[in-house]
Amino acid sequence: MREPSIMPYAEPFFFRGDETGCLCLHGLNASPDEMRWYGQHLAETGRTVYGVRLPGHGLRDHRAIQRTRWQDWYHAALDGYHVLRGQCERVVVCGHSMGGLLALLLGAWHDASALVVMASPLTLPNEGAMSRARWIKYARPYLNGADGSHLPDHIRAEQARRGEPVRGRVRYDIWTAQSIENLYELMRVTRRVLTAVHAPVLTLYSTADPTVPINNQRLLANRLLNARVQSHTYAHSGHILPQDIDAGQVMADSAEFITRLIASADA
Repeated sequence: MREPSIMPYAEPFFFRGDETGCLCLHGLNASPDEMRWYGQHLAETGRTVYGVRLPGHGLRDHRAIQRTRWQDWYHAALDGYHVLRGQCERVVVCGHSMGGLLALLLGAWHDASALVVMASPLTLPNEGAMSRARWIKYARPYLNGADGSHLPDHIRAEQARRGEPVRGRVRYDIWTAQSIENLYELMRVTRRVLTAVHAPVLTLYSTADPTVPINNQRLLANRLLNARVQSHTYAHSGHILPQDIDAGQVMADSAEFITRLIASADA
């Protein structure tokens, strides 16, 4: 039997720093590589950073994700949270897209110090079709998820500029209807618990995002009734904020938010 192996560069990452731990959570069908530059930037500012690989993601066999549910993804994020809680005084949970939904759940159910939520969907234009994925998966289990945008070329150019192996996006090009069903359920669960979030929240969205409409940023802020919310909006990036054109500003805004959090806690 062959080892169920991980894609090259889809491995989790860890950088040891100070007493502020930053948990980095990637999006659906992606891998920790989606958050690696983001995590490296936070580590360069002195933070302890852990980038989790969520179950079923980043494997050579894309079919592995069919054996997972949103609860498995949440439990992996929870494991990462507890790893950092055991080493750091405070934990900031940073999630992109589906990872941001997991961050919000951690903020609702555990004592996270702050949350950074990037391009996360509380609602989507095709949510009606998503709700039918539980039946569609039997007739059409696999979907074409190839990225035909400018982003793969942009990422390859940035990898070359950084002197890294040019690998492009490390994610699945074939998606499963099963994973769409789980994303839909995760969105529904997250919407129900937002009033339980009390930690400060930074929301980062792009007006040019073709996947998650910008109205999600306002909707999220309106539903976080018991949290202090700060928001930044970008104009040039698509959905993958940690790797797209505005990534440098996304990283800088996140680092500044965390630095202010530490300063207020120490005051």
